[in-house]
Amino acid sequence: MNKVLFLLFFYLPFIFVGSLSAQQYELRGQVTDSLKVGIAGAVVRIYTSKDSLSTGTSKSGNFIVRAVSREDITLVVRSLGYQTYRQNLHYTGTSSIYELPPIVLQSTVRRLQEVQVRVPSPIRVGKDTVEYNAAAYPVGEHDRLEDLLRQLPGVRVDGEGNVTAMGQSMTKLRVNGKDFFTNNVKDFLKQLPAGIIAKLQVIDDYGDQANFTGIKTGKPQKMLNLVIKDGQNRGIFGNMQSSASTQDLFGAGFQGNVWLDVHQVSGYANHQNARVEGGSQQTTTMGTNYRRSMDRLNVYGSYGYNATHRKGSFESYSESGTSNGILYNRLQNNNSSENQNQQLQFSVQSRRKRDFWNLQVVGQVAQGNNQTHSISKQTGAIVQDLDNTLLTDSKNSNGKLSLSWSRLMEKQGRSLTASFSATAQGGQDRSTIHDKLRFYNQVTSQPVKDSVSTRLLDADRGESQFDLSAQYTEPLNDHNTANTKRSLDIGYRYSRRRNDKLQQTKSAHEGVLVPVDSLNTDFRTVFNTQQLDLSYRGASPKLDYNFGLSMVPTRMSADESLQQRDIAYHMFRILPIASVRYAPSLKNNIQLNYSGTASPPSVDQLIPLQDIRNLQQITVGNPDLKPTLTHGLSLSLNHINPVKGDTYSLGLNANLTQDQVVANVLLVPDTLNSFKQETHYVNANGAYNLNASYDMTLPFATYYQLQWSTSGSKNRSIVFIGGQNADNSTISLRQSLGVALNSKKIRGSVNLNYSCENIRYELNNDLNRRTYTWETSSNARWTISSRLAIGADASYRINGGYTIPIKNPIMLNASTELFLFANKELSLQLFAYDLLDQQQSIYMLVTPNSVTQRTQNRIGRYIQLTAQYNLSHFGVKNKKN
Repeated sequence: MNKVLFLLFFYLPFIFVGSLSAQQYELRGQVTDSLKVGIAGAVVRIYTSKDSLSTGTSKSGNFIVRAVSREDITLVVRSLGYQTYRQNLHYTGTSSIYELPPIVLQSTVRRLQEVQVRVPSPIRVGKDTVEYNAAAYPVGEHDRLEDLLRQLPGVRVDGEGNVTAMGQSMTKLRVNGKDFFTNNVKDFLKQLPAGIIAKLQVIDDYGDQANFTGIKTGKPQKMLNLVIKDGQNRGIFGNMQSSASTQDLFGAGFQGNVWLDVHQVSGYANHQNARVEGGSQQTTTMGTNYRRSMDRLNVYGSYGYNATHRKGSFESYSESGTSNGILYNRLQNNNSSENQNQQLQFSVQSRRKRDFWNLQVVGQVAQGNNQTHSISKQTGAIVQDLDNTLLTDSKNSNGKLSLSWSRLMEKQGRSLTASFSATAQGGQDRSTIHDKLRFYNQVTSQPVKDSVSTRLLDADRGESQFDLSAQYTEPLNDHNTANTKRSLDIGYRYSRRRNDKLQQTKSAHEGVLVPVDSLNTDFRTVFNTQQLDLSYRGASPKLDYNFGLSMVPTRMSADESLQQRDIAYHMFRILPIASVRYAPSLKNNIQLNYSGTASPPSVDQLIPLQDIRNLQQITVGNPDLKPTLTHGLSLSLNHINPVKGDTYSLGLNANLTQDQVVANVLLVPDTLNSFKQETHYVNANGAYNLNASYDMTLPFATYYQLQWSTSGSKNRSIVFIGGQNADNSTISLRQSLGVALNSKKIRGSVNLNYSCENIRYELNNDLNRRTYTWETSSNARWTISSRLAIGADASYRINGGYTIPIKNPIMLNASTELFLFANKELSLQLFAYDLLDQQQSIYMLVTPNSVTQRTQNRIGRYIQLTAQYNLSHFGVKNKKN
């Protein structure tokens, strides 16, 4: 009995402590600012019903609170200069460790009587984020998001609304860290008022799945996140407009958006009759979308309809190399097209503590018809004329289903990711071709014979693709305490792509359409790719790296049921995995990436039959073509000074292609002792592309910016002429120097641009060209008062080195905008375009075998009057029932 009492007395405290520890857990977390930089010295306090616990954060912002009771608690985090964070928690898990998601503290502004204390620097830099304080830039009463973006150092907005940051394209948009309507930056440049924005964050985005797992490898995309001012995350905004002008141009439409924090609904409808490059175009668009964006669940659905009717014309002059010398071709082209398409999209994204799901379904249908009439006159190696009329009706449909999942394991840094996607698309093309060929004597250039033909081509196309991938990550050290987190990644990818094409050709014979068996085909290709990745990855505050190897077995097969021919090709490659990001300081970062991809030839390049849609440029496929392997290497260096606003970015890119599919141009004798041109396809090695770009922004004198950008490239391509191979090279250089002024009253810029191209052809020196363009341009907008604004822009271009007569155009445009009524929501805009009626534009297309120079008419002189109503009400409060 005494022994029993002794044992109870000895073990009872341990039983009590064990029972108590089973009812307690360890709370871990990290406190960061809006740039995800850890906040040191923050006070973390836990309040329970009977007691309180407190601790402080480390240099990296991490904290641990031990012996937390399994009951309702209140977590409070405080740090000088930040708003107090408060959250109620109740942990019911079985683990003894509760890992919180990062706690983000928002900076605060405190008023000391009449003195307002603000953060002095307009720019803050984090590891993956550059944050701009909107209050540091002048914002006018009518300014929109695009007006604010133009002022940010390192950010560019061109005339088409395309946004780049540090030389990289930026298309993705979020607001307060959440998905926003369509998530497209371009859609909201002119809709969102600049006055509601507190901060703009340019983020290196690796994708939602990478953000969840923390596995950030490869080259990131630029994303814009807008931090909205307090109380402004609800609103109604949009516009309605109607316009009319000379040259029978008109338009009307509306765009409406309702934003109730997590609920977002928008609708739009527009009809425009406008002038475009080379002609006119009528466009009708309409659609709607809905998004419910919350921390854990994101639901999105959209529908869009688009119809276009376009008429246009152009003239071109091309010079092509052949085994008999240069082939010259002057082409006059008139075309008309009508196209309609509809798209439906639905997606669901779920984000839990340890699981991430993303489901997306997209469907699209399209149909259209095209009518083209062209007159082609060939001289030189071939002397003949072609009068061609092509009528084409097409129908297309496609659908895509994708599902991805990620799981964070109990051990910090261990994760499993899987994804699946399936795509199917199909279409039909029905073409009617009327040709009238006139042949000439090669020596005397006298007409010899006319030939008239009518053909009917029916093609059914189908493509399906299946992709499956999985990746497992195993931590190689303790990710909770280690400064450098090391991991081993094992990944597998499988892709299967199938293409089918059934083509039937009929030719008119004595008024009757007769099948041409030699031009009929039923062709199928299957391309299978597997990839096994093994890589070693490390992540630290200054250095992220990923090195490993990929084994890529590839199999391509093709069969033609009518011609009874089958082929198969196998390829096995071992490719490196390399990705390095080094940030010696928050001001500077360097990133290096390698990528290798294998891609199959197109179906048209493989079909071993003549494509006779253009009798002057017949193409013949080659079923023995191999897949193409492309190696890509990119290096980027970025610098930003958060105090002065200076930004510099340098980008270097190199691409090397193995087994590239190239053209083999042959001259084939015809029955009239003349020639016809046929293009066959072969594989070749030796093609590469080198590119370097530089971008700099230097703010000065408060409202001014000096902007300088440079890009240069060298492209080496391989071409076969008459079976003889040669290399061609193109060296391009583009420079732009400008000064921008951004104040509340006056916005504008002055720019000087220079570009040149040096083209060298090894087999045909007569094709060598050196062209150049000088252009000076300026634009300005002056807000005279809150009711009136005027603007103007001008440009002068000097072209040289072209072989066709062209203009050196002087473009002058002017506008004025008058805001009516006290609320200034209704305005009238008068716009005058191309006051000197210059019209003509030119561009040059360089291919491995030819140089084509094309001229077409731009929009001629016209004056347009637009009435626009802008609705912009933010800070809408909930109405109680």
